[in-house]
Amino acid sequence: MEYTILLVEDDSFISDSIVKLLQQENYKALACSSLAEARSELIKQIPDLIILDVLLPDGSGFELCREIKDSFNVPILFLTCCDEDEDMVRGLDCGADDYIAKPFRSKVLFARIRALLRRTTTEQNNIFRIDVFLFDNSKRICAVNGIPAPLTPIEYMLLYEIAKARGAIVTRETLLRSIWQMGCDYLDANTLSVHISRLRSKLGKYSDRLITIRGTGYSLR
Repeated sequence: MEYTILLVEDDSFISDSIVKLLQQENYKALACSSLAEARSELIKQIPDLIILDVLLPDGSGFELCREIKDSFNVPILFLTCCDEDEDMVRGLDCGADDYIAKPFRSKVLFARIRALLRRTTTEQNNIFRIDVFLFDNSKRICAVNGIPAPLTPIEYMLLYEIAKARGAIVTRETLLRSIWQMGCDYLDANTLSVHISRLRSKLGKYSDRLITIRGTGYSLR
């Protein structure tokens, strides 16, 4: 499996060196030199791990770390010249998973990266992402384009069952059996439609992704 790592570092010499090291270790490396560039990149895709500097030209890495952790379950490793104890404490308190001070040894950096990716891979057995939807099955929370959606447990299960089909049609009977453990004969015919309607209303501008296949079921576009 090829992991994607986003590096946010404004020193071009350090950035180029780390990117080369990452590529030598068979990681896909993306490099940004500012908070603005990093935010733009995160709109396009969520990497498997982020290496983040603290001192950036347009703000603090601590600020970006908090933003990311509020929306995404992605490990963050601070790699910075800010080596005071209070800096490390602040970084870990704002959600970072690890903190390494410059200068650093490449062997130590890659050992930390491997440890974080192993841990995240285990945790993500409960994480499911498709398009703008991120599901956390351990907490029954769904984020839509990074913003938590106020779904009821049934709405969450409906959206998850439809999403995990990855575009295939999920029949009404399948949804009824998987969520209510019963067939259509034992449930009011309008119950599922009502729940789907409420679910769609909570998806905001992404409501058109949830498609009704008349007389059959539902699909996520």
